[in-house]
Amino acid sequence: MAGARPGVHALQLEPPTVVETLRRGSKFIKWDEEASSRNLVTLRVDSNGFFLYWTGPNMVRVALAQLSWV
Repeated sequence: MAGARPGVHALQLEPPTVVETLRRGSKFIKWDEEASSRNLVTLRVDSNGFFLYWTGPNMVRVALAQLSWV
């Protein structure tokens, strides 16, 4: 385009806003395809919106999934 200058129209991205309900977590039923077992877990999203993680009453450690994997 005539008169257009490179770099003038830079896009400014805002960080995602994660609502309090997702940060606090909610109860869900998680199941594995192979084991056909169901577990009650608390699913949360970190404050930056990058990671999903869940904990359950019988879980020794926290399970984590990056949102770029989803």
